[in-house]
Amino acid sequence: MSHLFYKLLVFTILVTPLAVFGQTSDSASAAQEARIWADVRKPYFKATVDDSLFVVNNSNFPFHYDYYTRAELAGFMEQMFFNARIGDIVGPLFLDGYAILYKVIEFDSTYRMKASQIFLKPEGNTAKDTANAVKKANKIVKEIAKGLDFAEAAKKYGADEASKKGGDIGWFGEGLMVKEIETPVLNGKRGDVFVAKTPFGVHIVKITDDKVKEPHGRIKVIPLMKRIGEP
Repeated sequence: MSHLFYKLLVFTILVTPLAVFGQTSDSASAAQEARIWADVRKPYFKATVDDSLFVVNNSNFPFHYDYYTRAELAGFMEQMFFNARIGDIVGPLFLDGYAILYKVIEFDSTYRMKASQIFLKPEGNTAKDTANAVKKANKIVKEIAKGLDFAEAAKKYGADEASKKGGDIGWFGEGLMVKEIETPVLNGKRGDVFVAKTPFGVHIVKITDDKVKEPHGRIKVIPLMKRIGEP
């Protein structure tokens, strides 16, 4: 993974019951309580025509939607979500003392993209330090425009491991990069080179291939959450 290039993902990390509930009698009782709560509500959650009202009356959290891409989920979680159909109920899954059911509402398209980068780390934390790094990046871009190979420029100027290997970060799914980088890559075309400032530093990015559409790449769900141990 490229140094400081991927965003800090903010999404619910789903875990198995055993990861939350250990082997004590109290935890076993809590797990059983969660399963009973889920089993009772599953058919009604699936059948209701007013999801908002159902969540208000049955969840410890307000009504809202969650979105997940394939890239954000892994292993059995991806299979559970993306093998489901619209209207299905996924779960229960458990996180931090909550039992969670998810109602599948919609699937839509996402894109996979491919790029290389040259990461420049400012010498300090001031605006001037960042401005100097941007100035250096623009000079490097001019060298590339005059014929300097991007991979060689990455090895010469880059401050991270990916840069030292030519800057190739490979394919990445939509939603996994900081927006300062993802948006221009998504909207650009193969061969484009641009400079981006992120909270991590300054990046020179080259789009190295055409984006690929994934028709079934993101899922929209409604979570129903129960705090275990509360009435």
